[in-house]
Amino acid sequence: MVRARVLFAVLVLLGCWMLQTTSAHEVQLEEASCSKQFRSDVNITVVAGPGPAGQKGDMGPRGHKGTPGERGETGAPGEQGPVGPTGEKGDTGELGPAGETGTPGVSPPVPTLVAFSVARTTGLTTNWSKKQVTYDDVLSNEGGAYNMTTGKFVTKVGGVYFFTFTGKTSGEYMIHLKKNGKIMVSIREKIRDLVDNQASSNSAILELDVGDEVWVEVFPGAYSLHSNDGRFLTFSGFLISQM
Repeated sequence: MVRARVLFAVLVLLGCWMLQTTSAHEVQLEEASCSKQFRSDVNITVVAGPGPAGQKGDMGPRGHKGTPGERGETGAPGEQGPVGPTGEKGDTGELGPAGETGTPGVSPPVPTLVAFSVARTTGLTTNWSKKQVTYDDVLSNEGGAYNMTTGKFVTKVGGVYFFTFTGKTSGEYMIHLKKNGKIMVSIREKIRDLVDNQASSNSAILELDVGDEVWVEVFPGAYSLHSNDGRFLTFSGFLISQM
């Protein structure tokens, strides 16, 4: 290796010497290298090869911390990620304090009560003339709408009412439930051998205005109704819904 370096240096010196004899231009020789350029009809450059690499130098001292740069623009929001799994149910929290007492509520109106039930304890006979049936025993008369003297129910509260009435005979009869003089429903019975007794009933739901009248009436004819303390003849009614 040393011999090769020495031989290389000799060749370099020889080249430099040859250049000195050819021209009077500047000659440069530094650290076993020589480079010569001169103007002639032909340009000739001689360059020596590089020397071996030197050892790595020590790291220099750390420089001063630079000033922070300007903050960049805020980037656009990224896409929303997938929803994560539902977590476990947490423990029940403590009971909060009681709230303030509310204002008292308004009670609903008390439904209007209208109801009556009457009975007749004696029989009734007609002679080819209509006759309004009256009842001498008042079982109930809530609201006071039934008139015991006339036998009529006179409406004091408009609404929908239910009425029912009965008849009993040992001969023949026909009776009607009337509203303001108009027949609503009827009962008719006739016994041919005049031995047995026959009883029937009928009922109706009527829509009444204040002042309407409802009663039971015997149709004109030779009819008879039978009753006694057993109260076989009755007339009843009550308010279903107020209008």
